[in-house]
Amino acid sequence: MIMELVNGHAQPSDQPRKTGPSSRRAFLGQAVGVSAGIIGLAAAATMTGAGVAVAAPAGAQATQADWRFCQKCYSMYWWGYPTDGVCPAGGAHSAQGFNFVLPYDVPETANAQRNWRFCQKCFSMFFWGYSGNGVCPAGGAHSAQGFNFTLPHDLTENSTRQRNWRFCQDCYSMFFWGYSGDGVCATGGSHSAQGFNFVLSH
Repeated sequence: MIMELVNGHAQPSDQPRKTGPSSRRAFLGQAVGVSAGIIGLAAAATMTGAGVAVAAPAGAQATQADWRFCQKCYSMYWWGYPTDGVCPAGGAHSAQGFNFVLPYDVPETANAQRNWRFCQKCFSMFFWGYSGNGVCPAGGAHSAQGFNFTLPHDLTENSTRQRNWRFCQDCYSMFFWGYSGDGVCATGGSHSAQGFNFVLSH
């Protein structure tokens, strides 16, 4: 797969974007675009696990772009392959809204939780911190591959980061908790939020 690097981040073609206000139960949909990254420094692209990422200069945080909101199931999934994984709402995931840029392989802190992983079967982000790995819409449990993401939580939302991303206690996926409904869970019914309120950069 060939990906173009723009400002240090892998950029595939554009997708339709939502519009609408930001609130606890409304998705931030007007795209601001991907954070620019470190200007003037050469970024080396590497292929590992979930795909293209950018090697961070000394003192900078390593991040991976192309994490997207699925408008069908509300899960966070990786949009960097020619196909879009397996959606619990049926078929493949369908990207909408922001292009999220997520940190990986950095220490856990009081406001950042590690052990968020890419599932190589369904392409969603899931929590890898329990003895089981949740429920995958592709069948069985999720299967971790690639980077170990450390995701910020309980921070203030602003123009380049969005809150209301939550852990689903039923399937273990990361999903958006900002609509009146809570999407589609691989266990049947809707996702069920538990724990931290994650605030993710885009």
